[in-house]
Amino acid sequence: MTPVTHLVFVYGTLKRGYSNHPMLATAREFVGDAATISTYRMLTMLHPSGMFPVILDDPNGQPVCGEIYHVDDDTLARLDQLEREGSSYDRKLIDVTLPLASGERLPTKAFIYVGREDRFGKAFARGPLYETVNERGELDWKTGAAFDPEQTITSAFDLLPR
Repeated sequence: MTPVTHLVFVYGTLKRGYSNHPMLATAREFVGDAATISTYRMLTMLHPSGMFPVILDDPNGQPVCGEIYHVDDDTLARLDQLEREGSSYDRKLIDVTLPLASGERLPTKAFIYVGREDRFGKAFARGPLYETVNERGELDWKTGAAFDPEQTITSAFDLLPR
């Protein structure tokens, strides 16, 4: 029996070269670079383990670029734990596109972790928003870009267990 896999879109510390990427070591495969069709606002937050991005749905926002992986049930469960699914982030099934060699984009669906308004809304209201985009106009998170330590250090306390 073939194990069940899920497509997961990552846009922050789970990407190649970032601190949480080793969690994807058991991923069945790296599918490729991708972008969301839905649009979002993004913020960089600070945690004792480092910086990380948070996105919130925003019809006036921008698509987000990232990477797609095939993961098994166990890896998906570990990602849910990392992202505090249900309390800090919600895992949603969204439409994304993968670039083809022809220049066209292949639509598919993948899970993404989207910040919860009740958890991060105040930090987004304070700003500043992360606004670095790639050549296609997609939000492209990189450590340290558009980082305001005053805002993120203050808002990081919202992440501490209560």
